[in-house]
Amino acid sequence: MTNHFIHKPRPLFWQIFLLAVSAALFILILANRSPNLLRPVSMSLRTGFGLVIPLAVLVIYLAFRVPNRIGDFVSMAATLSLFAMPLAGLWASGQSQSTILSGLIPLFDAETYYMDALRLMNGDLFSIFSARRPLFGSLLSVVLTLTGRNLMTALAVLTFLTGLACYFTAREIQRTHGAELAVFILMVVFLFYRAHSGISMSENLGVMLGTLGFGLLWRGASAKSLSYLWFGLLATTLALNARAGAFFMLPLLILWAGWLLRENKLILWKAFFIGASAVILGFALNFALTRLVAVPGGVPFANFSYTLYGLASGGKSWAYVFEAHPEVLAIQEPEQSKRIYQLAFELIRSNPMQTVQGALFNWKMLFSDSWYNVYSYLGGENWELTVATRWVMYILCLLGIFAWVKNRRDPVLSLVLVATVGIFVSVPFLPPTDAYRMRPYAASIVVFAALPAMGLHLLLSRIKHIPLADKFFDKSIIPASVSMLVFVAILIPIIFIGPVVIKSTARPQSVQAVPCAEGLTPIVVKFDEGTYINIKKQNDPFLDWMPNFHVGTFRESAHSLADTYMVNWAGEIEAPKTIFYAMNYLTQQRVMAIVPTDLIPQTGALTQFCGQWENDPNLVGYGIFYGVE
Repeated sequence: MTNHFIHKPRPLFWQIFLLAVSAALFILILANRSPNLLRPVSMSLRTGFGLVIPLAVLVIYLAFRVPNRIGDFVSMAATLSLFAMPLAGLWASGQSQSTILSGLIPLFDAETYYMDALRLMNGDLFSIFSARRPLFGSLLSVVLTLTGRNLMTALAVLTFLTGLACYFTAREIQRTHGAELAVFILMVVFLFYRAHSGISMSENLGVMLGTLGFGLLWRGASAKSLSYLWFGLLATTLALNARAGAFFMLPLLILWAGWLLRENKLILWKAFFIGASAVILGFALNFALTRLVAVPGGVPFANFSYTLYGLASGGKSWAYVFEAHPEVLAIQEPEQSKRIYQLAFELIRSNPMQTVQGALFNWKMLFSDSWYNVYSYLGGENWELTVATRWVMYILCLLGIFAWVKNRRDPVLSLVLVATVGIFVSVPFLPPTDAYRMRPYAASIVVFAALPAMGLHLLLSRIKHIPLADKFFDKSIIPASVSMLVFVAILIPIIFIGPVVIKSTARPQSVQAVPCAEGLTPIVVKFDEGTYINIKKQNDPFLDWMPNFHVGTFRESAHSLADTYMVNWAGEIEAPKTIFYAMNYLTQQRVMAIVPTDLIPQTGALTQFCGQWENDPNLVGYGIFYGVE
């Protein structure tokens, strides 16, 4: 009698089955509302760095050690469950961060990406902001369209896709170097990404494409495959266009590809030019998308001019140019960025040593005891443990460099070292101080995981020589998979074709306001599912969980916001209220609406509210509107 359980299904069917079951587990974790063990574990995995992290490492490692097709199932399910938990923890705690209020409401850059996605869905164009980096806003608009404008579901989809990209790359690393290295790299990337899941920021796409690109380059290096190198360079280029970062990696990786496939020559020029074509195509696609979905005055990477001026000023913040030359605030793009570039180059010519000072400052901050440290995301409430972790990573990095010195012809070691050099050269132009916990390096964070992993590999290779020790390490034989290629082949058309289709087929909302009572102003918004939080009275008996939070929880979480004016504002909100971000269809502008909960309509309907705008000059920029009827 045939045993149907061990019968090998077709690869395509098996992959679909794996994705379906893993997605079901992912959804169950996010949908869980019982106060069981999952809730505190999820909240700890969002921000903690104690016992929960080594336990998570152990679980993931054991999952990756399971052989054969069952191992495919267990490792994928475990990885995606791991990525689901910090998002579940965010929604359980209602945590506020610098770009998010109470676990959902987007602020600053996150709000602008979200608003631009809504504008595109209404047939309008991206603003100047998203024109600088249109890829993430484009993907967000597609996901919002597919999820019925449900922001929570869209953010969950982005987290799922990022987790899937990290899983595919980790399995590729396991195929050539074992589960130990695969899980090490996976966990470092996870510890960076967990603070960004659930937020409509470009770090989502930067990590997703950057990790996939590195996995493809890893396959290209180990197999010396020009096609995989090409796709890896394309994905890496798009990652850096999505979340601007260490661009100097790209020319070095092109040269490395020509060197890797050189045979008996110094460099294989065919590989060099083919690799260069992938990078050129990535930039061309980004430029074309900007022209198709963004306002005409949009300039890709216009904000790099701010960074360059900060560098030329001796390592100042990107915002320093507006302090030194407030007059540029009145200039519109593209003239604004041109003027700032002119000011920066004048400063470089007049005082070149100040630019050198700025570069040295940025390199120094990369290794400082601060939030700008290269491994600042590997830490938590225990400072001694955080410092010890950083020093362990430094030592492993040095061992990784030593491993390359000993074996310079190793294709994977050379990939990691070339990428690391590219990042290091980029640091003066990518100040760690411009954003906390290495956010500017999201697209290349996997490289910061790979270099110490090479040091770990060197240590493990020595341990394996100890009698009986070798049998404890992973020796799984994993067949090569096309999953990374398929992922990229599906994702890229979605990013570039999807938003164009959405804009061209959109039906702009035509609305007209009904007059409000004297002294009140109207707004017309669409109240969508998954876009709001309900602030309830402190004595109401329920467990805090998105979208419902006690007013005390809401006020306490607001203390994590960067703006003290917003912290004070949140402390004055009285329950019961509902807060949501939406587009005001009367003006096509954003609005953060605060409305009595009993006035909230059914989701999905256009609704007019009458009320008043916040007039505090310190809060006007948030677009706060108090609805009263």
